[in-house]
Amino acid sequence: MRSHLTVDPSGLTDAVIGESGISRAELDGYAAAAAAAVTRTLERRGSGEIGFLDLPDDRATARACRDYARDLPAEVDTMVVLGIGGSSLGPRALYSALARPFDVLRPRAPGMPRRLFFPDNVDPVTMAGLLEVVDPARTVWNVVTKSGGTAETAAQLLVVEEWLAQRIGAERARRHIVATTDPARGALRKTAEARGWASFAVPPNVGGRFSVLSPVGLLPAAVAGLDVAGLLDGARAMRDRCLSTDLADNPALRLATLLHAHHADRGRPIVVVMSYVDGLFDVADWFRQLWAESLGKERATDGRVVHVGPTPVAARGATDQHSQLQLYVEGPRDKVVLFLTARERGAEVTIPASELAASQPDYAYLAGKGMGELLDAELRGTMGSLVGRKRPVGLLELARVDAAAVGELLMLLEAATAFAGPLYGVDPYDQPGVEEAKRLAYAALGREGYR
Repeated sequence: MRSHLTVDPSGLTDAVIGESGISRAELDGYAAAAAAAVTRTLERRGSGEIGFLDLPDDRATARACRDYARDLPAEVDTMVVLGIGGSSLGPRALYSALARPFDVLRPRAPGMPRRLFFPDNVDPVTMAGLLEVVDPARTVWNVVTKSGGTAETAAQLLVVEEWLAQRIGAERARRHIVATTDPARGALRKTAEARGWASFAVPPNVGGRFSVLSPVGLLPAAVAGLDVAGLLDGARAMRDRCLSTDLADNPALRLATLLHAHHADRGRPIVVVMSYVDGLFDVADWFRQLWAESLGKERATDGRVVHVGPTPVAARGATDQHSQLQLYVEGPRDKVVLFLTARERGAEVTIPASELAASQPDYAYLAGKGMGELLDAELRGTMGSLVGRKRPVGLLELARVDAAAVGELLMLLEAATAFAGPLYGVDPYDQPGVEEAKRLAYAALGREGYR
């Protein structure tokens, strides 16, 4: 399969930004550690400990998701995804990238594609507002939590099940809830079986932030009429490129190593992912969790505790040229900026050569140009400004924003995160700090067994 994603990390090297960048000799110095990171990841994959690399091969699950979407009653025009963290960020990223802009506002014909909502949080104002605007008879609720007991998702479920029962009756409500959770364990799995809800399984060896290519992301994508087969095709193609232990051949390994080197050797712990495609901003938002929760850890070194981990930031071009770029260009030299864009935008809006345009010099130069042309010029200007100040930049360019390219992008970032873990000396698949916060929240709510 021809790649739909170009990964250009040259702006992170001394070839482009001089001594601010990582030299070939420095990169070669990481070759052994980088190869070991891939080897360790593949060992854990081979033992069955981690499973995200195998998700692109699971076509049976993709078919099951499409079958579920096809068999929904024609009058159902909405799915609400009840989940938080990776259970919401991943499917939202797919929907933002691949559905039509403002899809939730478009009138629906019977059948696919359906609109998706992601309440994500448990802010009561948001939840109450959502319940005011959705039609219970035309909405299916996808409850997503791998553990089955995530407090925020459990709260949403309890509210929604009662709300549905009051409006359409308990028996009919049963057909309006679907569960996505562990295949055998947890409260949600038990509840789904007891209630007779439709359900999908998240593989036990796939963590939430690595689950976008499981039913966590594929089921909402199928319901929204997105190309789940193309998504998996792209992810598989990128996965196969990321199995090499050679830095020159493995784009995810090279990216992870350069980002780690900028942190460890140049004091740059902040990674800004700045999207010049609106539809890809939520991919940057998804990456924030992936990078932060996987790599921000404590580790024991020489008998002392060391706190490690980079800080990801999501930014939008050109919007954040007017809010953050001043900091990136002239502020502390503690950042790497990765740009997201697409060669073909899929649509263009031409700025008219009107009387108004001709009337003002501040307008006239825009006449006849496209808004996409303007955005591309803004990207070039931003990159040029940063490179001119010897600030490190990288470019991730999709041929176009389609399912295959998005699949490649997601797998690239997942694999880079997996390889960065060993480089930082941490396990990228656990989250002990998050678990502690959960225990303290349970205690505050008076949950039995917590204090």
